[in-house]
Order: sequence, then structure tokens, then C-alpha cells
Amino acid sequence: MELNSEADEDTKKEQEQKEEEKEKQHFHVLAVDDSNIDRKLLERLLTVSSYQVTCVDSGDKALEYLGLLDIQESEISRTSSISSCSSSSSKSSEKEVSKVNLIMTDYSMPGITGYDLLKRVKRSSWKDVPVVVMSSENIPSRITMCLEGGAEEFLLKPVKLADMRKLHSHLLNTTNIHDTIIDSDHNNNTNKRKASSPEDSDRRTRIQELPVS
Repeated sequence: MELNSEADEDTKKEQEQKEEEKEKQHFHVLAVDDSNIDRKLLERLLTVSSYQVTCVDSGDKALEYLGLLDIQESEISRTSSISSCSSSSSKSSEKEVSKVNLIMTDYSMPGITGYDLLKRVKRSSWKDVPVVVMSSENIPSRITMCLEGGAEEFLLKPVKLADMRKLHSHLLNTTNIHDTIIDSDHNNNTNKRKASSPEDSDRRTRIQELPVS
């Protein structure tokens, strides 16, 4: 009886582990780091942890990927393409972008820093997506500033495999966020189309006023 009980417990644990691995595969992490070495390390750790990963090497490209760049910024950033770690296409589509469940960004980057990126994300429609900031410098004031600015975690480099285990709890409540974002964008676009065609409404009004023979 005891052997059967232990076997059942082992089987249950294996099933739970498999379910957790399957769940992780649905989570998409956007990794932002200007250091090629750190970016590759982060990619490997996330991939080993069964996460889908897309890597970019600057805050500008991260904003472009998320659709948060204005026209002028977008033209500048478009000179170089987004580097995708696990996706078959290097170009971001609405479908790919809608799946971002977590953003991991280096703090010290030229141009838009990790803190700048954090602030832009938290002021946008992506505000509910968790942001994790990483840095090789253990500066308490910087850590406090990022956490108070909305970061879920502040990880010290080099990032370790154990750090990846902390991410799962932040991801559990983000599976439906992308649906809300896409629905919101769709509704906004629909309203814009309706508002931009007053002639159509006038035409429909004239048709309704025609006498019926």
C-alpha cells in the first residue's frame, strides 16, 4: 500500500511538472539588452526554462516592437531590424506583439535606458505587463527607484537560472492582457473609421428619405 501511495505521488508530481512546462511555453518574454553576451545568456536561460523569447538590443527597438514609438522615432529605429531569438520571423506582427507577457530590460543602455523604458511601458496600454529590470551595479537608490516606478523585480547580473524561477509568479495573471490590448486597439481603429467618413452617414440619411414607390 505504501509503495502504491508513493508511486501515485510521484506520478502526480510528474504531471504537475509537465503542466507547468506547457504553461510556460505560452509565455512570451521580451528581452532588452545592448550587451550581446548578456542578451545571449538571458536568451539561453529563458529558453531552458521553456519560455518563448524575443530579443532586442535597445530601448528604441523595444518600444518599436510594442508599437509605442512615434513616427519620427520609428523612422530612426527602422534602420536596423528586430532580432528575434525564437520566432521564425524577424519582423514583429500584431499577433506576435499581442503575446508579450513579460519585459526584461537592462538598466544601463545608451539612448533609452531601462528605467525610461519602464516609465514608457507603465504609461501605455502595456501598463499591466510585468517589467523586470536588470543591472550589474548594486545601487540601492536605483533599485528603489525602479521598484517604485512599477518594476516587479530588480535582478543583479549575471542573471542566474534560479532567477528564472521568480518570473513564473509574475506571469500567471498576464495571459489575457494581450486580448484586452488588441480589443482596445480594434475598437479605437473602428471608431476612427466611423468618425472619418461623415459622407457615408449623409448618404445613408438621403437614401432613407427617398420616397418608397
